[in-house]
Amino acid sequence: MIDLNAYLHNLIAACKEAFSDRLLYVGLQGSYLRGEAHERSDIDVMILLDRFLVADMDVYRSILKRLGHFELSCGFICGRDEMLRWNPLEICQIKHTTKNLFGTLTDYLPEATRADEINYCKLSLGNLYHTLCHRYIHADQPRNIGKLRAHSKDLFFLIQNIHYLETGRFVLAKRDLYPLVSDEDRAMLDLAGMTDDADFDEAFSSVFLWCRNAFKRLEL
Repeated sequence: MIDLNAYLHNLIAACKEAFSDRLLYVGLQGSYLRGEAHERSDIDVMILLDRFLVADMDVYRSILKRLGHFELSCGFICGRDEMLRWNPLEICQIKHTTKNLFGTLTDYLPEATRADEINYCKLSLGNLYHTLCHRYIHADQPRNIGKLRAHSKDLFFLIQNIHYLETGRFVLAKRDLYPLVSDEDRAMLDLAGMTDDADFDEAFSSVFLWCRNAFKRLEL
């Protein structure tokens, strides 16, 4: 495992040197923030710059390469003006899944409402529902088993956000969310551990039924 604190300290220092007062924000996202990282986990960092240019991407890439672990570097870089005009549907997720390291993220986010959060969930759920139906009809079953398991992250984010809408509490880590949700939600969170010899028809039916019920839950 990398020394995350040292890495982030060096990253912020290098960005300050390279971008000076144009560096507005640095935040941590992903598995390291959730406390779920392993040695091959991505290092998800969010960077906001004032007057963001293509040349800045070249500079940032060189910083990441110089720091080491470039193959694990990941995340999001954006300009201030673009962030202030971002789709409000995504703001709840961004706000709750980013930890401030330098600057304050909410200073650069557009306003978002509860209706935006509901529509974010509806959009994500609709995309998942469509993908499930399309693959079931058009792909063979062996391939579908692996693809179904790959949807575990999509389901986690949906359950995380629906739980927030239903309770007012945004739970960051899967291990903390697991005991707080229903048996049906927990079955979806367990999907990541589905083996290749699992009963695909039963697993698919449970995910499909969960999606149908989730549409009803979003009638808030």
